[in-house]
Amino acid sequence: MFYRDLYYLSDEYDQQNYGAAINLRKPLGEHAYAEISYTIQNVTIDNIDEEASQAIKDEEGEYLQSKIDLSLVHDTRDSVYITRKGHKISGGALVSGDFLGGDVGVYGLSLEAAQYVSLPMDMIFSVEGAVRTVDTLGGGEDGVPIFERLFLGGANNLRGFDYRDVGPKDENGEPLGGKTSAYATFELSFPIIEKVRGAVFYDVGVVSGDSYDWGGDVNSDVGVGLRLFFLPTGPIRLDFGVPMQADEENDSGGKFNFNLGYRF
Repeated sequence: MFYRDLYYLSDEYDQQNYGAAINLRKPLGEHAYAEISYTIQNVTIDNIDEEASQAIKDEEGEYLQSKIDLSLVHDTRDSVYITRKGHKISGGALVSGDFLGGDVGVYGLSLEAAQYVSLPMDMIFSVEGAVRTVDTLGGGEDGVPIFERLFLGGANNLRGFDYRDVGPKDENGEPLGGKTSAYATFELSFPIIEKVRGAVFYDVGVVSGDSYDWGGDVNSDVGVGLRLFFLPTGPIRLDFGVPMQADEENDSGGKFNFNLGYRF
């Protein structure tokens, strides 16, 4: 059971999610597993700013979402603490509709992958990326609600940009999210002292307003970072990224990003 007050998503509206979920996982050999989860949640979007665009105001209300998520994963990583070699590949699908008892009719598909290569002098090269798309289920007219749309930007993908700031925006510059996204990150990390590693990286991604559309504006960045391995809760990742390509509505200045925890 959960309650989440997602006040950090936007300065123009508030979002609260509460509900319950159940998850089942089945091993498929030594390195693979299948997973299915069912979630029922109430999503409330309120406290809309008076100066917000009509596109944001149209999202106001309460939604009852009942959804099923399916995934198939192959994971050969040697560790989640400091991953030096191996890969993780995950294909997923979600479906949400009134036939499950909710009033949000959408579906989504995703493919995520990461590869880690151990190099001399304890350097590690990694490549990560994902492609995702969402659409209305059965040609519904209500559209994909903002809480199921796709965003990029922030500590987990495009580190040279603000959180969720890459993708379609309204006339006020507020992120609206898209229906198709793709990104890739390339990183080389190296030891500095015990429990401290440095990193250099390059990120690139795109978010499009339509489903199955890969033609959005390309955004990319380069940067440097530190990896600190002092806490039992997982490594601390400190990154500073500078955009190389940015659409006209994105800030082209550098961004500092902080992240904590294992990357399961």
